[in-house]
Amino acid sequence: MPKAFVMINVHPGKEQEAQEEVRKMPGVQFVHQVTGAHDMIAFVDADPYEELAVIISKIRKLDSVRVTDTELVLR
Repeated sequence: MPKAFVMINVHPGKEQEAQEEVRKMPGVQFVHQVTGAHDMIAFVDADPYEELAVIISKIRKLDSVRVTDTELVLR
C-alpha cells in the first residue's frame, strides 16, 4: 500500500484552514502543524498508487496551500 509524507507550506494566516481541509481527505492518516522549513506535515496512506496521486493533487489544489513536497515511504 503506497504511503507518503507530504510537507505543506501554506499562505500566511491559513494554517488552521489548510489543516482542517487536509484532515478531512480520505487516506490522510494525520496532519500536524510543525516548525522548520514547512508549515505542516501530513501522512497519506492510499491504495492503489493512483489514489495516492489523486489525494496529493487535491492537497496541492487547496487555495490555502502554497507548495508541497512529497516523500514516498519505501518500507
